Amino acid sequence: MQSDTEQQRFLGTLLGNPTDRFPYFDLEPDADTLKRWRRQGFPRWRAFAAYFELEPHHDVGPVLRSYPFYRKAPDILTDPTVFDRYYDPDQRARFPNNLAKKVARLRRQGRVLYVNASGGGLLQMLGVGDWASFHAACRALIQTPRQVAILLDKITDFYCICLERVLSKVSVDYASFYEPIAANTAPVISPAMFQRFALPGYRKVLRLLDRHEVPLRILCTTGGNLGPLLPLLIDAGINGLWISNIRSAGMTYKNLRNQFGPDIALIGGIDATALAKDPAAVRKVVEDTVPELLHKGRYLPCLDDRPRSNMPFANYRLFRRRLSALAH
Repeated sequence: MQSDTEQQRFLGTLLGNPTDRFPYFDLEPDADTLKRWRRQGFPRWRAFAAYFELEPHHDVGPVLRSYPFYRKAPDILTDPTVFDRYYDPDQRARFPNNLAKKVARLRRQGRVLYVNASGGGLLQMLGVGDWASFHAACRALIQTPRQVAILLDKITDFYCICLERVLSKVSVDYASFYEPIAANTAPVISPAMFQRFALPGYRKVLRLLDRHEVPLRILCTTGGNLGPLLPLLIDAGINGLWISNIRSAGMTYKNLRNQFGPDIALIGGIDATALAKDPAAVRKVVEDTVPELLHKGRYLPCLDDRPRSNMPFANYRLFRRRLSALAH
């Protein structure tokens, strides 16, 4: 019997269709982690993904962050000239070179492709990067809501222009949204305010993804309790969750599956901090998390963080072996 391709396996797993097994996947460790692991026995001549037979995902772009990339746009709430300088859709560096050729090659190889569909979330759109800019954004949401809504609409239109240029040329398996807007106990703005200011942009982008038949729209977020906002996002069209560094009991995957049922795909959810302990902790975190979620379906098991240097190589190797045993 012929094995599924990585794309078939990924889509089948997260859309609830039959596959030969679930995908083997984790985020790449950083260079310091690999350096330490090589001192602990990881072969120097092997790449991480190849050694563990992982199935990485491939980004087709575009870069939607304000320019210079990954820095907040200064004074975007007060200076009307900032938008045109920091959100130029004709900026060549936003788009990969030779995109169609690259995607054709990856498709022949059966790889998983995704597109970034947001530039960092509501607060990042408002220029938040520190406490002072967060305070300025909150003040603007309350004192100048019309101006904020106009700005958010312009940024969303910029996203759609960039996404249209990519998706008109290539197809992808999922779109990712990043929304770091929650502390450990709750979101830092109310659900009503999120619905007023963020949801119109989400719906506009999600309609574009529907037109281009992107099957999975996956919300990624880190750490905090986003629970009060999830029903709004799911109602808007988000159909997958990928939560990293889970610190809230309400955001554990067991609770998310019980709350939202089988209609929402899940990626991750395995507490990475257990791998910094001992082999017994590694076995326990896998057994406590994975079998039940696999049984309920639409779940891709992997760590809720990238592998870190405080994880012994032997523990990570044991983790991958325990997952492999559950796949067959």
